[in-house]
Amino acid sequence: MMRIAILAITDRGHHLAKTISRGLTDCEQLTAESGVRNAIEAAWHRYDGLICIMAAGIVVRCIGGLCRGKTVDPGVVVVDEQGRYAVSLLSGHVGGGNELAGQVARICGGQAVITTASDVSGHTAVDLWAVEEHCRIVNPQQLAPVTTRLLNRGFIRVFQEERYVQSLPDDFRGCAAVEDADLIISRRSPVDQSVLHLLPCRLFIGFGCRKGVTESDFARAVEDLLHRFDLDLRTVAGVASIDIKEQEAGLLQIARRYRWPIRFFSKEQLNLVAGPSASATVYEKTGAYSVCEAAAMLAAGSIEKPGTLIVNKVKWKTITAAVAQRAD
Repeated sequence: MMRIAILAITDRGHHLAKTISRGLTDCEQLTAESGVRNAIEAAWHRYDGLICIMAAGIVVRCIGGLCRGKTVDPGVVVVDEQGRYAVSLLSGHVGGGNELAGQVARICGGQAVITTASDVSGHTAVDLWAVEEHCRIVNPQQLAPVTTRLLNRGFIRVFQEERYVQSLPDDFRGCAAVEDADLIISRRSPVDQSVLHLLPCRLFIGFGCRKGVTESDFARAVEDLLHRFDLDLRTVAGVASIDIKEQEAGLLQIARRYRWPIRFFSKEQLNLVAGPSASATVYEKTGAYSVCEAAAMLAAGSIEKPGTLIVNKVKWKTITAAVAQRAD
C-alpha cells in the first residue's frame, strides 16, 4: 500500500485536497507554511506518492535536485485546482505515479494524463512488469535503451537462469542463449553490462520479537542473518510477523527502511501452517505454536501452498527470524 502525501497552496486547492484525501487510503495532507520547496523536500523520502495541487512548473523546479532514479523516487502527480487533469509527472511505473494519477482523476471526475511511451504504444512496461513478477532491477540505467528497443523492434528477448516467470508477455520472447538476450532474469550478474538484469526476489523473512525492540536491533539481526546464511539483501521480497506486532515501531521502521512490504497474520492462520517447529513458550505468549517460521512461509505463499523454509528459526536476545522461499 502506498503512503501518500498531498500538498496544496491555495484555498481552492486545499478544498480539493480534502476531497482527494477522503477517496484515498493512507493519505496525509501537508502544509506549505515554510514554503513549497521545503514541504516537498521534507516529504520526499517519507512518502511513496506525492500529489501536488499547483502549477506543474512549480513542482518541476522543486523536485529537480531531488530526483535520483525511477526505482527510488516517489510517484509524483500534479493536479490543477479544478481537478480536471491529474498528470503523472514522475516515477509513473515503479513509483506508482500512473496508477495514482488514475485514482485521483476518478475521485475528481477528471482525466489522467499519462505520457510514458509503453502505455501510449500498448507495449509492456518493462519496469512495471518486473515489479509484478517480483524482480528487482539491478541496473536501471539500462531500462531506457531496452524499452527503446522494445518500442522500435516490437519485442525484446528474455533469458531466464531458471523458470522464474512461467508466462511471458506477447512482446517478450524467450531465448536459450544469454548472449542473445536484451533482458536476463538471474541471481548472477551478466558479463554483458548492456543487458538489463532482473534479480528474482523470492525470499521472505518472518520475525518474532519482544515488545519495544528498536529499528537498530532489527537491522543488526538482518545483517547477521543474511551474512550467516550467504543471502542477498536484494532478493528479500517482504517480511511478516503475527498480528499482535502490528504496532511495533522497530519492525515497521525496518520494513520501511528497505521498502519491504510487511504482512501480519493471526494466530489461527499461523497455526494452520504445516512444517514449522512448535514452541510451547511461544504458544503461551502468542497463542501460535510458531511465529517467525510460519509467518515467513505464509508470506512466501499461502495456507494451501506455503513457501519453503530455507532458514529455520534463528534467535538473538530480543528477536527471532526465519527465511522462506516463494512458492512456485
